Parts: sequence; C-alpha cells; structure tokens
Amino acid sequence: MPHRHDPCCQAVVLAGASGSRLHPLNSGGTPKVLLPVANRPLLSFPLRTLEEAGVAEVLVLCEGDAAASAVQHWLAGYSGALAVEAVRVTEGSSPVEALRGVRDRLRAPHVVLLSGDVVTEVPLQAQLLTHRLRGAAVTPLLARRRESAAAETKPGQAPKNVDYVGLTADDGLAFYLHSPDRARQLRIPQRVVDRVPSLTLRTDLTDMHVYVFQTEALRAVLAARQDLHSLEEHVVPYMVHQQLRGGGGTLGGGPGAAPGPAREPTMRAASSALSMSSRAVSASLSSSALDVYGDAAAAAASAAGFPAAAASPPRPAPGQEGIAWRCAAFLAPEGAYCCRANSLQAYAEVNRDVLAGAHAASLLREAPNAKYENFVHSSVQMGSKAAVGAGCMIGEDVVLGDKSTVKRSVIGPNCRIGAGAKIINSVLMADVTVEDGAHVHGSILCNRAGVGAGASLRDCQVSPEFRVGEGADLRGEVLASSR
Repeated sequence: MPHRHDPCCQAVVLAGASGSRLHPLNSGGTPKVLLPVANRPLLSFPLRTLEEAGVAEVLVLCEGDAAASAVQHWLAGYSGALAVEAVRVTEGSSPVEALRGVRDRLRAPHVVLLSGDVVTEVPLQAQLLTHRLRGAAVTPLLARRRESAAAETKPGQAPKNVDYVGLTADDGLAFYLHSPDRARQLRIPQRVVDRVPSLTLRTDLTDMHVYVFQTEALRAVLAARQDLHSLEEHVVPYMVHQQLRGGGGTLGGGPGAAPGPAREPTMRAASSALSMSSRAVSASLSSSALDVYGDAAAAAASAAGFPAAAASPPRPAPGQEGIAWRCAAFLAPEGAYCCRANSLQAYAEVNRDVLAGAHAASLLREAPNAKYENFVHSSVQMGSKAAVGAGCMIGEDVVLGDKSTVKRSVIGPNCRIGAGAKIINSVLMADVTVEDGAHVHGSILCNRAGVGAGASLRDCQVSPEFRVGEGADLRGEVLASSR
C-alpha cells in the first residue's frame, strides 16, 4: 500500500564513506552503506524506514567522489517511492560539517537526520508525532542498551561510552551527556534541578542516531556555532542547554509548576537510573563516583564541551530569538528492534537478528519458510544430504555440496560451498568459494573470497578476493591483501 507523503518533513541520511570500524569489509572500496545485510544493501533499511513514515525527499550525504558515485549508481536502480539524491561532501568531514554544507537545502519545517547504518523497526511516524506534539527543537530516538553499562565495566572503574540522559516526567529531555571516555564525576547544574520537579537520569539508554529536528532551530545552530562537530557530543547537548535560557517555570511536571527551592541534593541508594528532585538524588552510575553540585550552571556547559563562558544561560544568537528550545526524547518501545551496524560485531549480529522470526516480517518484508524457518532462494542447488538450519538466508544461484551444513548464517549470491563444508554463525558475501571439508565459524567473508579445502576459520574477517590456503587453521584473524 502506498504511503502518504508528508510535505512538512524531509530527511538527510549520513552515509559517510567506507567506515574504518568495519575494516576489512570495506577494503575493496565498497561504501559502508552498500555492505550487504541479509543480501541487500544496508542503505535499503533506513530508506524504507523513511518511506514508511511518509517522507518524500531524502539527501544521502557521502564522503568523497567514490562513495557518492557508488551510492548514486545503486540509487539508479532504486524503485521505492522516495526522491533520493546522493550528495558528495568533503572526505573526512564530521557529520555536522557535512550537514552544514546542505543546510540551505533544508526547506521543510522538520528534518529527519539518521545514520545510514541504522536498522530498526521502531515506527518513525510515532517519533515524528511526538516531536510535533511537543513542539520540540529536537527529538532523538533512544533505545535500551543491549548490555548494561555495569556489565561492560570492570569493578572500580567508571563506564565508557555511556549516554547520561536526564528525562522529565513526560519524557522531556532536560539533560544529555555523551561520554565516550570514563567520566568519574557527573555534574548537573542547579538550574536544571530548580526547573525540573522530577528528573530521572538514566544510563541504560543509547542514542540511536535517529533525530527529528525543527529545521529552523537546526539551521540556526549550524549557522551560529561553527565549533560544533558531533551530533551526540555537541549539537544535542547544546540544544538541551538552550532550554536553560528561560527565567522561571519548569521543564517538566506540567504547566505552571514552580521550581523547587535551591538545595544541595544528597546521595542515597543505588540503581541503574538516578531519580532527582530539588531535594534528593538516589543512585550511582555503576562503580563511578557521581557528584551532583548545587548551583553549578557551568557544569552542563563544560560537560557538553563548551567553554566556561557558556555556563550561564546562553543568550540567543542572531536568528534564534523566536525559537522554542524545548527538547523531547522518543524511547523505543519495549521489544522493538533497533541497532546500528557500525562495528564488525554489530554487523554480524544485525545479519543474524533480521532473520529471526520475530523481526523478519517487519525488517525484511519477507516470511521465512514455514517448515524450516529459513530463507532459501528457489535457484539454490542442494547436494545430497546438504542441510540448511533455521535462521539462515541462502541467496540466488548458490551451490551447496553434498553433506554440507549451514547454520545461522547468511550466504550471498553465486557462492560455492564444497562437499562436507560447514558454515556456522557466519556471513558470506557474493561469489565466495568454500572448498571441500572447510569449516567457517563466526566469520565474515567478503566478495570473491576463497577458503581452501580442509581449512578452518573461527572469528575471522576476510577481505575481498583474499584466499585462505588449504588446511589453514586460523583464529581471530583479520585477513586482508597487502596493497
């Protein structure tokens, strides 16, 4: 069924270039967004998310000529309802620099900005509706972390890569700090404490790089602050900090609520979320030291990477005077799939996750074989006693040799799997050859890679056209041709 177009919204997809965190998958020059997930380009997932939300116009920002040319070539065969254009930006540009270069092309009242590596079944329409109903300047999509910060942290150490998210009672965004490094102290300004009757500070949420911006607010920030480079570290915290400009009133708790008395919060208890009022604070963030300072307006500015001079409520820059700086948060519904394929581990996980019965219908728009719970193309040639387990996808014109076994894996088109070979928990891209008796476990093999007879690979990544010799026994290796 065709989706109704929303003339009040356009979108920007940050496609980047090759993506260093995915080496060696991109060593053949394939842009990150064109790497296959379930035998289709990664870019197809965010585009479908936008199409289903009714967005009509999309700019895909690509770093450098090669990435832009490759994406434009793929878009030439795109048959969806979106008007999509690949736009070249300077190679090495930060996301904000890339966005700044196209700000004059953002004409709709609202703009959706998302990373090209996002795979999600969270309805963007609901996020857009929340953004509009709240009259927000920005509404990021926040999802629950797959692993808690405490589970990934050694005892006695502060967690890394944590988003500290302060939510009001109605999911207004009152405090935001992305901490890629270990932060042993967290300072929350007294002004936030005074203006938020009830603040919940959470560390179990992560920024999924899907944002809805009020276009006027975004363009004003991009024009006024040339020193902002990161969305999660600079732009979103800056917008959240702008809410402090107002004198009285509250950021949550209903209209007309008066700010509480300015008192020094006290520490008590411990949990994964920190609930704060003007009188009390409860919780600790993993094992890190958590300091909450009374009357420390400078803290939010310094925590967000701004100079101390920006600590007091920032005065509006030219063009910002009429902007309402309310910030909202949209929390992914419980159980809704949302992940970024932005690392080798995440890329492998996404390939497996999208084939699961619970997600396949919404993410792939395909139903697996009802009997075997897998996806096997009708052109696949199955040898005698070849076996394909549940949670697998086998692409076009694949040949599976006698007594070969495939479990929880994705095999791309035109691959050749030899007799007695085993492919387990792995991703094979197009035109890969695995010879007789070879075992591939927990590995990623790129286009035209080869594995010799009797070889064994576990937890390896193999670059395009690289050949593993017969009988090789490799563990945890990155195998790339020297160029």
